[in-house]
This record gives sequence, structure tokens and C-alpha cells, in this order.
Amino acid sequence: MVLDNIEVNHKAFGKGIVVASSEKYITVNFENCQKIFVYPDVFEKFLTLADGTVPEAIVCDIENVKRKKQLIIDKKNEENIRAMTKGIVIPGKEGALNESEDEEN
Repeated sequence: MVLDNIEVNHKAFGKGIVVASSEKYITVNFENCQKIFVYPDVFEKFLTLADGTVPEAIVCDIENVKRKKQLIIDKKNEENIRAMTKGIVIPGKEGALNESEDEEN
């Protein structure tokens, strides 16, 4: 989504203008500084358009990023479970297998 030259509001930095945007980052000029933010994540909590809204296209981008992150987490969890059932110790998960066995009993 092209956001260049759009007025935005940031919770901490106030009003600004988007001066550059890409699939992963947007650059915003504020009164006293210029900041680069991760797109679309910044629109989830900190940034809105000047009218206080977040366009549906940006909301869709946020949801797509969330889905991709969840797929990565799910895959990693599956890998950890497979490793633990084979007796492989995963750093930071040392007691996890025993804890899940205790819960079953």
C-alpha cells in the first residue's frame, strides 16, 4: 500500500507526514524528528491516519502478518514437541516434557 504524503498521528510523536513507504517500513517526518517504523505493525498500536482511522487495507496487512507469525510459532512448537518425545533436550525447555507428563497424571 502506498502511504507516501499521507498525514498520520503517532501516540508519542504527534502529527507527521509519511515521506517513504515500502512493504516492510514507513518513514514519517514529525515536527522535531524523522522516524522509521515497521509496517504494518506500527498501525496496530501507535499510528493512525490523521482522521484517527486505520484503513481496511492496513488492517488486512496486519492480520496477514499475524497469521504468518503464528504459522512460524506453530511450526517451531511442533518441532519442539517432536524433539522432546525423542528425548532431545531443547535449551530452555528442559523440564517441559516432565511437566506435561505430570499434568496428565
